[in-house]
This record gives sequence, C-alpha cells and structure tokens, in this order.
Amino acid sequence: MMAYGSALLCIVTWGMVFPGSARLLERINAVQVVTLRFMLVSLSFAIWFALRPSLIPRLPRRQWLTVLVCGILAVPGSQLAVVHAQSYLSPPLAALLPTFAPAIACVLAAMFLGEHLSLSQAAGFAVALIGVVLILVVGAGTGVSIHASSPLGAAVGLITPLSWALYTLVVRSLTGRYPPIGIAGVVYITGTLTLAAAFPDAISAAGRLNTGDWIWLVLMATAGTVVPNVLWLVALRQLSVSRTTAFMYLIPVSASLWTLAALGRAPEAIALPGGLLVVIGVALTQRDRAARRQTVTSASPTVEAPLGQVTLPR
Repeated sequence: MMAYGSALLCIVTWGMVFPGSARLLERINAVQVVTLRFMLVSLSFAIWFALRPSLIPRLPRRQWLTVLVCGILAVPGSQLAVVHAQSYLSPPLAALLPTFAPAIACVLAAMFLGEHLSLSQAAGFAVALIGVVLILVVGAGTGVSIHASSPLGAAVGLITPLSWALYTLVVRSLTGRYPPIGIAGVVYITGTLTLAAAFPDAISAAGRLNTGDWIWLVLMATAGTVVPNVLWLVALRQLSVSRTTAFMYLIPVSASLWTLAALGRAPEAIALPGGLLVVIGVALTQRDRAARRQTVTSASPTVEAPLGQVTLPR
C-alpha cells in the first residue's frame, strides 16, 4: 500500500508544476524556467546530502554512466520540451503529454528489451497517438503565447514522454540497490549540471521575477519536483514499471485542479476527447503486460539489458 500511496501523492504534487510553469513563462523563457527550477532542486538535494552524508549512494564507476544518462533524460530531456510546449498549450493540455509515456515505454520494451508487442498493444499505441495529435492540432494556441497557434511548436512536447519512458526504464536498475533519495539526488544534480551553459542567463533573468513568482518557483522545485521524484522512485522500487507509469494517467487531473485553483482557469473542451483517447490507448498497451506479469512468480530469474542494466522478468 505504501508504494501505491507514494505514486498517488507523487502525481498530486507533480500537477502543480504545470500552472507554475505557465505563470513563470509570462516573464522568462522555457530554458530559464527549467534551469532556475533545477538549480533549486540540486541545492535542495545538496543540503540534504550535507546533513545526511549516508544518503549519498556509493556507486561503482560503471554505474555513473547510467546516472549521467538518467540525469540527461530526467532534466533537459523531460523538462525543456514540455515547458516549451506550454507556450502553445494550456497547463491541463500540456499535462496530457506525459501520459503518453507508458505507451512509449511499451513499444521501447518491445524494440530493445525483447518484450512481445501484441496486436491490442499496437492498436492502443495508435489510439493514444491519435489522441495526442488531436490535442496538439486543436489545442495549439491555448498556452501562454495565446495568439501563437503552432501544432509543430506544441509537438516538441512529445520529447518529454519519450525521455521519461526511457528514464523510468533505465533508472529502475538503480532503485533496488540504493536509497531512493540518494539516487534521485545524484541523478538530478547530474542532470542540472548538463545545463551549466544556461546558468548565467538564468541567473540574470531571475531579477525579472517578483515575490509571488519566487514562491511558485520554490514550490515547484521542492513540493513539485524533489518530493514527487523521491516518491516516484519509492514506488518504482516496489512496483513494476507498467504499474508505476499507469499513475501518470492522473497527471492531467492533478494539473487541471491546480490550474483551476491557482490560475482560475478551467480545462479546454478538447482536453476531454483527446485525453480519453490517450488514456484508453495507453490502457490497452498496459493490459497484456499486466496479464503476462501475473503468470511470472517472484522467483523468476532476470535478464539484464545493455541500456542501464534494466532488469525484467525472463
């Protein structure tokens, strides 16, 4: 139950990032928003490690490459694209994009990890993709740049579910061996360092933020990033990748509630049909995987994949 509770609380807190990003994008650009947010995230983890050095994972040298890959996927890979997409998509619509991640993870597992892709899973991926395209085409123009209607600009946000699916597959090889807080810390500090070239510009742009903006930025970094990502790894340590990523269906609900509460803005009409297609499609991709896992006992041997040594049932 703790794993399910962690995953649910993760999604609830994660939802605040979307309206927070929308607010900050009115003053600074997407790269500056992400860079400032993750500088604060890294500072939070650095303070945590300074107070509790025992939380720092003692990784063998070969696993630092896995940490670097995870950092790139989790920070610039997952964040820059979806924040940029919010110039064209409202927070609830942008929040629908990450829900495509489980379907992508299913296809990636079939391509690189040897998992069987059934006809219903392939159909589910197609249905979810139609839902995403509908959101991008019809929803473009509802974002911060309200007069900018660019489906292609919004489509950049699809890099986010791809990166997050890859991150979830790769990071799982580390979650069973080390404390989730330690893994999250080294991954996000490493990922933030890959944005080092953007630090000076982001620090300069920080002067344009008012007190309310800074409150949102701190909340996004702590309650909206540090807390949910630790909870995500706690859940991933006890649940399968497919069961954990299934909670991502609730991100748009959380983001819609936060957007309504913080910005007084209700979801656009396109969110319902587009979101339903995405959720139905993703559910189809996960159904057969869940059924197959029920036939595998906990004593089943595992095989290691070259990419990040991801362990899956044989």
